Amino acid sequence: MGTLGQDIRVALRNLRKSPSFTIIAAVTLALGIGASTAIFSVIENVLMEPFPYTDASRLVSVQIHDTEQNGPGGRGGYSGPEFLDYVAQNHSFDRVIANAGFDVLYRSGEGTERFDGSYITPGTFEFLGMPPLLGRVAQPADYEPSAPPVFVMRYKTWVSRFSADPSIINKTFVLNGTQRTLVGIMPPRFGWGDADMWIPQKPIHSASQQQNGFPMFWFLLGHLKPGVSIRQAESDLTVVAKNLSTIYPKDYPKKFSVHIETLTDLVVGQFRTTLYIVLAAVGLLLLIGCGNVANLLLARATTREKEFAIRAALGAGRWRIIRQLLVESFLLAVSGAMLGALLAWGGLKGLVALIPPRIIPAEAVIRLNLPVLAFTLCSAALTAIVFGLAPALQVVRRDLNDPLRDSGKGTSGGSAHGRLRNAVVVLEVAVSLTLLVAAGLLMRSFVALRDVHLGLQPDHVFVVRLPLPEDRYKTSDQLAGFFRPLLNRVKALPGVLDATETSDLPPYGGIPSDIEILGKTHAEKWNAPFQLCSEGYFPVLKIRFIDGRPFTESEVEGKRKLAIVNQTFAHKYLADENPIGHRVHIAQLEQFPDKLADPWFEIIGVVADVKNQGLQDPVTPEIWVPYTMTGSGARGLLVRTGPDPMTLMNAIQHEIWATDSNVALTFTGTLESFIAQFSYAGPRFGFLLMSVFGGIGLVLVTIGVYSVLAYTTARRTHEIGIRMALGAEKHHVLRLVIRMGLGLVGGGILLGIAASLAVARVIATQLWGVSAYDPVTLSSVAALLLLTGIVACWIPARRASRVDPLVALRYE
Repeated sequence: MGTLGQDIRVALRNLRKSPSFTIIAAVTLALGIGASTAIFSVIENVLMEPFPYTDASRLVSVQIHDTEQNGPGGRGGYSGPEFLDYVAQNHSFDRVIANAGFDVLYRSGEGTERFDGSYITPGTFEFLGMPPLLGRVAQPADYEPSAPPVFVMRYKTWVSRFSADPSIINKTFVLNGTQRTLVGIMPPRFGWGDADMWIPQKPIHSASQQQNGFPMFWFLLGHLKPGVSIRQAESDLTVVAKNLSTIYPKDYPKKFSVHIETLTDLVVGQFRTTLYIVLAAVGLLLLIGCGNVANLLLARATTREKEFAIRAALGAGRWRIIRQLLVESFLLAVSGAMLGALLAWGGLKGLVALIPPRIIPAEAVIRLNLPVLAFTLCSAALTAIVFGLAPALQVVRRDLNDPLRDSGKGTSGGSAHGRLRNAVVVLEVAVSLTLLVAAGLLMRSFVALRDVHLGLQPDHVFVVRLPLPEDRYKTSDQLAGFFRPLLNRVKALPGVLDATETSDLPPYGGIPSDIEILGKTHAEKWNAPFQLCSEGYFPVLKIRFIDGRPFTESEVEGKRKLAIVNQTFAHKYLADENPIGHRVHIAQLEQFPDKLADPWFEIIGVVADVKNQGLQDPVTPEIWVPYTMTGSGARGLLVRTGPDPMTLMNAIQHEIWATDSNVALTFTGTLESFIAQFSYAGPRFGFLLMSVFGGIGLVLVTIGVYSVLAYTTARRTHEIGIRMALGAEKHHVLRLVIRMGLGLVGGGILLGIAASLAVARVIATQLWGVSAYDPVTLSSVAALLLLTGIVACWIPARRASRVDPLVALRYE
């Protein structure tokens, strides 16, 4: 221990004597360690320990996947009787709960607020294993239909809406027209179902349980029994599902499979792959940083060869010298780790802000905790070995007596050192190219996504969803009695160009339905989503008509059975025929609580295709009909404005509450921000992070190439002087140094291209509209690195070409 302490003191003294070297090395390592720590913080808190619930890793959902559909996922909601049958017949779960989300309307002040509500089944709080912060949770008796209505509130809602007032416990609130007593506040990390309020409800075997007139569907969550694997549970639940498919045939596709998914996978989904790709990127960035520091240490060790020779002559063994160098490396790594932890702490808030909303568990808290700090410490130790061991071994492999016999600086260092330094630079360039190629592919994918033709103009469109009181708006007449005066009020506002009712927000589909076209026969099932809208829908979104005409106000108010279809509908179901005048049957309208008898509609118009399955999937056939056909289903408002739509939000809210103060506003914003949140935020996250890390890697590589060439040319000053004394021109020396540097860069580019092609399949799942083997991206990045290499070579080459031969010949 005494000699180790002496090594530490000597290492600290040596590092203090070279402050520039110490600062550059520590900052270089801090960039890599800090980025790695920040990303690991996200992974640890989002993928490894996102939920505070008891035994959360064994909580799973059950999904019915239609095997004839290519997409992932499946149906995870079950009717009350179906849910109870799964609970009774499965052999894989020792506990099962379920929840069903719904709108909670709460009257306050001049209007009505909306909260995210969740019905929960008996035993939910015990299942999740978290006691309340204040009050109590729902007790078994609270779930009985005859029990006094109660509810439990989320901590975040309690703080943001009720100012963390503890006196509201046991107070009565009118929620959806029912008086309910608040019995408890949950802890900060309890966010089951991302709800604001939890209301106890017991599923029953009768199918009479409804929500807004529609059958209530429960999201099932089971806890796997000890020793039961996911595959075993899938086999068990498949038997149960096959049996239930004969009892509830309408709820099951002809061919299906049962898919069991952990709670983390269910919430995080494809974002898991994005995070692992980003973690791999910061690992490569850390490797580049280690390469730079290793080269600095190699160069520094070369200048200290005589020091090591003297120490060896005085009795120091090779292991003692290796240990001395490793101690210095470890101190550098610890300094980098400390600075990196500070960078991670400072950058974590910005990183969290970049994460797309509703893509990570509501319960997750991303922070620097003990596992993350342990990761930082391990990173420091590993980097110390990576960048410190090679220089140390390189030094002691030489005959330690050679430096004592060397007479000039130009002859010291040996070719082995040079080869190792060159290999490190080649590796850095290759890693940097791999990072930049990934960033370039993600950038091109993001640009391709932004360039997708939507078929509508989302600019200057205000959107708002309007949850309506269920007891007041059940029929089409009641609905029209609200929307017609509201539309007239909103259209009269200064700055408003037009407004429309809508049942869904484009470009994300509509209400699915089976369809028939009069006079057409077909073997397979025909289907198309439909929208319920007013006459202003197409002008508000500026959707172009190909043929026919839009609805008129009188036709909408008169409940005329008219329809407008898109081009895909016309091409797929009517081939080359003129769609105008054909009649289409929309079966789903017969299934609504406010049923429409004889739902046959005459097609009066054809519009250009509008994206309706998100931005990445192809357009499907779509139908638009007047919103006055039924009072069922969710509704919203789209308003086209002249100025910024958000400047009119308060005025629009005032008109909504002036029409009916019991209607709440939710999901308010612009259509552009809505699309950005749901379609652009995820790709933007990966693209921005990879670009930042790729840019940092490029800077580090530039520094690495420059430092190696600068050091090498300085060591070869004597040789360069001899060349020039023998007649070499300046441009010969310039070409010599640049050729040496570009040889390293070129080797790294070739190696990097090979590595990029090898790992292309990993990133392919994150791309859209561009190939993982895109030649434009590969050639552009290669050209960028080549240009960067020329810039990094130029300064050392210019300095070498200006060497005075007389001075160089005397150079020691």
